[in-house]
Parts: sequence; structure tokens; C-alpha cells
Amino acid sequence: SSTRITSEFEVHVGSVPFLSDFTPLKYSGGLPFTITGAIVSSADITPVNDGSAWEIFMDTVEIKGSNIPLLRRVLDDGLKLSSRELGSFLEENVEQYSNPKPVFETTYLDDMLRISRDQDGKVFVYGKMSDG
Repeated sequence: SSTRITSEFEVHVGSVPFLSDFTPLKYSGGLPFTITGAIVSSADITPVNDGSAWEIFMDTVEIKGSNIPLLRRVLDDGLKLSSRELGSFLEENVEQYSNPKPVFETTYLDDMLRISRDQDGKVFVYGKMSDG
């Protein structure tokens, strides 16, 4: 749809926080294996700045295709973080919190590549992997 966006990217993670920060254990290394998966996020988008930028209002975040068997089953069965609902709850209960709605300006676009910049000037490069 022209008012909704889905973003998916692959991740590979091989470290965990230092256990000594959370437990009496002194081990402080990473995991002996890599956790992989895809982060899939969805959001509503609204054109701003005469259509040259988009305001993004996050809705859900999922992790798909984890290489950890039991975790993969739970995550692939539809477990989602409803970030918008969480943000609304925080807005109602934490005075200084407001649900973020970052603005992304597209600086380059063709059939396979999009380059965008957020309101802080950070550059994001997106490549199209499929039509689906």
C-alpha cells in the first residue's frame, strides 16, 4: 500500500552482554556460535515536506528465521512486538515520553536502490531484494 512500509534485513549476532554485569559469574566472552535471523518491521508512512520525505510511525517488529530451533518456532509462529501499542502505553504513563515518528527524506531512488537521510542526518541505504 502507499501508506504502509515493511522493512526486512538479515542479522548475525555472536556476542552477549557481559554476564558479570547481571550474574555472579565472571565469564565475559561472547557466545560460541552466531545467532542469525531477519528483523521484519512494519510502519505507517505519511508524506511530509511536499512529498520529499516520509514520517514513519512504527507498528510491529518481528524476528523470522532464527537458527535457534525452539526460538525459531516461537518467533515464526507470529510472535510480534507491537511497538506502537507499547509506545501508546508509555505515552499514557510516562509524562516525558512521546511515541517517535522519525522523518526520512529520500535523496536517491531507482528500481533497486533507495538512499534516505533521517532528521539527524544519518544516511540509510536500502537495496530491493524482491518484488514481494
